Amino acid sequence: MGYQATSVICHFRKKLREDLRELCDEEQWISHAKEDSIKDLGWLADHVRYVLDPDGFDHGIEEDWGKRFLSISESGGMFHISGVLDREGGAALESAIDGLAKRLTEDDIRSPKQRRADALTEIVYHAMEAGSLPRHNRVRPQISVSTTIEGLTGELGAAASELHNGMPVSSKTVQRLACDGLLHRVLKADSLVIDVSRATPTVSAAQWRALKARYKRCCFPGCDRPINWTHPHHIEFRSRGGPSTMRNLLPLCFYHHRLVHEGAWQVVRTGEGLRFIPPERPVLTRRRWGERRRAV
Repeated sequence: MGYQATSVICHFRKKLREDLRELCDEEQWISHAKEDSIKDLGWLADHVRYVLDPDGFDHGIEEDWGKRFLSISESGGMFHISGVLDREGGAALESAIDGLAKRLTEDDIRSPKQRRADALTEIVYHAMEAGSLPRHNRVRPQISVSTTIEGLTGELGAAASELHNGMPVSSKTVQRLACDGLLHRVLKADSLVIDVSRATPTVSAAQWRALKARYKRCCFPGCDRPINWTHPHHIEFRSRGGPSTMRNLLPLCFYHHRLVHEGAWQVVRTGEGLRFIPPERPVLTRRRWGERRRAV
């Protein structure tokens, strides 16, 4: 019997009242420890404790509830998430993420951990776009980006665009967010704001309804992400003057929308439909002894 199994059994006995510990059959527990996984052994201990000491079991559940926490911090250009959830909350989160963390296509090269991270991001976006989250100062939760025309178009030497917390982001990310967002034009003079325009949606509600009627899912080949979990994409980028017309719009899920903008995939509308063209990758040629490897 291994250390982990021994720890589970000892922890189980420690949680029981003293007058109930004599009811534990050590040989039977050793038998279970040899046959069951550590997870199954722990669940068995919980089931037995629930039968022998239901009040103690309920007290333990409440103790676990008091240990829950979630922290989100930013460091090195990334957000770090740490937390502990109770049984119900953890099961709900796991179920929601697992439903979105499957491979989208046969060519999906993301690791399982990366797919779960993307699934969490999709859930957050979906909740914000649904408009059901509590509002602050009558404004629903959203991502705000401050940029210039030069930053939006990705001109060389332009200042980086910033998220609402001051974190710099790439022009490619801003161009993706500009596909489906609200634009505020801010005019400045001598570093002073002199005018702020009303929010203008890049895709109107009527256009979004039309996209939902025309498409049932993400347009990337092989992807079955439902239309309600997609974002409108401008085939000719909005940041490059692409029009918000039905011919220039198509729905893409979060992962494939990012693949087109940050991943440098191209979308071309032809007479036969849409073509998704992967970026050119350098091909390393074999080298002779003493020669440097070159890319073609």
